[in-house]
This record gives sequence, C-alpha cells and structure tokens, in this order.
Amino acid sequence: MDWRSELNGLMSGRTRMTRAEQENAEFEEFLNQVAKPALEEVAVELGKHDRDAQVRLAPASVKLQVRAGETEEIAFSVMKKYVQTGILPSAEVRINRGASGTLKYESMLRDDPQNYPLKDVTQEDVIACFLKYYRLVMDDKAHT
Repeated sequence: MDWRSELNGLMSGRTRMTRAEQENAEFEEFLNQVAKPALEEVAVELGKHDRDAQVRLAPASVKLQVRAGETEEIAFSVMKKYVQTGILPSAEVRINRGASGTLKYESMLRDDPQNYPLKDVTQEDVIACFLKYYRLVMDDKAHT
C-alpha cells in the first residue's frame, strides 16, 4: 500500500463508527432481537399462571418485572457488562424475600464470560438465566 492510499484510508476512517460505538450498536441490536423477545415469551407464560409480568426496554437494558398480586417477586434486567473482549449481556436480579428483605444478584448469561461473542448469546440463554433465579423465588414460596 502506498502512502497516499494509507492517508486516504485514515481520512475516510473518521466517518466510520468507533469501536465503542460499534459495540454499543451491536448490544442495542441484541437487546431488541434477542433479550426483549425472550423476556416477552416468558412474560406471556407467566401471565398464564396469574402473574403480572411486564417487559420494559430502556436505552441500555431490558427488564422483566414479575408480580404476584401486590408483591413484586422478581425484577430481572439484562444489561451491559464490559469484559476484556468487548460488551456482553449480564443479568441484574432483584428477588423479594418477604420479611427477609430483598436479595440482589449479578450473573453472566453464559458461563466463562471471556470466551464467547455477543452474537452467540441466544434467547434460550436469556430464558435459562431467568429461570435459574425465578426458581429461587418459587423455592422460597414452597418453604414458607
């Protein structure tokens, strides 16, 4: 490559997205195409079991809130986690433990967060992570 081509490449590169902008755009697409539809499916199923389940999309996250009557059972959010390889989705979970208070958890949607790309995270991964924490809610109810 001669220096003129290299210079032209450098100058035209200014109009391209930065790596951070690209990663953020990919994460937004993930929220819209994977996480939100997965949580909406879960919300529909929970509705069949007398739960009020609402999905809300925010600029950098999507949240599923589940209520049984007046009580919020769980708030499950999929949000950004910055890792060595870029941005990956993580779960931030808040579980109502009744008189014991609220427990908060953070979790990656898949094991070994350093070794998989965002595009490999599926709706099934999102749902499996939600179920892992919703099982805690239901186990609590079984023991009270």
